[in-house]
Amino acid sequence: MKKILVPTDFSKTADNAIQYALALAEKFSAEIIVVNAYVPTGTSVMIDLTDLLKLESERDLRIIKGKIKKTNPNIKLTTFAFEGDLTHAIKSCVKEEAIDIIVMGTTGGSGMKAKFMGSNTASVIQKVSVPLIAVPDGFVLNDNLKIAVSTDLHNLKNSKVFDSPKKIAKAYSGVFYIVNVTEDLGEIDPVDFIDHAADVDDLFTGFEHTFKFLEGEDYEREILEFITIHNIDLLVVVSRKRNFVNRLFHKSISKQLTMHSTVPILVLTD
Repeated sequence: MKKILVPTDFSKTADNAIQYALALAEKFSAEIIVVNAYVPTGTSVMIDLTDLLKLESERDLRIIKGKIKKTNPNIKLTTFAFEGDLTHAIKSCVKEEAIDIIVMGTTGGSGMKAKFMGSNTASVIQKVSVPLIAVPDGFVLNDNLKIAVSTDLHNLKNSKVFDSPKKIAKAYSGVFYIVNVTEDLGEIDPVDFIDHAADVDDLFTGFEHTFKFLEGEDYEREILEFITIHNIDLLVVVSRKRNFVNRLFHKSISKQLTMHSTVPILVLTD
């Protein structure tokens, strides 16, 4: 984990994501790249407005850089003021800067701002292939992490997909809970379970890990309850199917997890 990208709109939520990223950067001796995207509106003075927005973006990025240099002087930091929408800015940085992971703030509020933040996160997830951590307001990264991995039991073969959470777990003395939600536990094939358990043991060799089966028709509710009951610090979501991720983030993160959960969510793309 050498380069961490953090989008910012200079809000408190974004500042919290920067602090989360800085904690990771200190552990991994990684570089932080902070990007702000500005989009001028269509007016008769668009050129002047664009120049003004660029100057304001660069000014606020300098302020962030100055603060980080005081609190984290050993962290290598780069900032970019990007003309265009947020998703385009992130895609460009991921490609040009060889980003390893994105850390993005999400709001726990309500109303249009909360919906906008949730939709931004969902949009970025659909357009990038690098791991992304959605960090809610007020969350602080500490040691002894409890990490829940949500799985459909068919995404445990590609070990490279889980490189990021395993690196984080190693750095923060983390333990894993491998969580599967099914409507009827009685339908689980014992032979399949043995095979999947073997995959989990191979995948998480060297880490403390536990298999958890949850029964229920509402995936989001079961996951939220599990997070609360077990004091989970990080939820990991991975799926081969893009439409599954899309459904999960529109239905769960933007409406429930991002709005109400205090737990960061790490999205991996298989």
